[in-house]
Amino acid sequence: MAAVDEKWSSRQKVDAATMNRASYAPIQTLANPPSMRAAGISNDNVNGQVPLTWQQMSTTGGFTSKDRIDFKPPVPGLYWVNCTATMTTPANWDGLTSTGTLLLQVGTAEGSTRLTAMKGFTSTKVKGSYQAAHTSGLMYLNAEQSIWASIQGYGGTWTKAKSGNPDESLSAFSAVLISPDATS
Repeated sequence: MAAVDEKWSSRQKVDAATMNRASYAPIQTLANPPSMRAAGISNDNVNGQVPLTWQQMSTTGGFTSKDRIDFKPPVPGLYWVNCTATMTTPANWDGLTSTGTLLLQVGTAEGSTRLTAMKGFTSTKVKGSYQAAHTSGLMYLNAEQSIWASIQGYGGTWTKAKSGNPDESLSAFSAVLISPDATS
């Protein structure tokens, strides 16, 4: 959906089509905005930077993904993006001298160019525990970009959290359009 480019002067008569483009159409887009949600990471072990591959995904309003790594929005605009990845700390940690961190990155891809836009990392490092790295924020996406998430484990091999909780409750990635007429 494109922004309304008309400039109205004082006392100008405006027809119904122009008013529709300026008021009704944006409201209809935001009543059911394009969004995506991916959950449950497929990556079992992480000791370097790897893109996150998601087990499940659901989309509304035209988001697409051919590989469950990169997600392409249907329209340009300002999106609220949220990502959490939960992993188990490396087995070689002693909790005092041998530690590391889990770095989560979210960014955009356009062609072969990948740019990081947001980062999050673990702040608590407890031996044998689950650690969640999280990031969220606003991202402008144009018509040619997709969004992705990657994770990087430092200090040993991080493993996918194995618990009674389903994978999709521990790690998720989502985006929702909040301003279709925003420009970069």
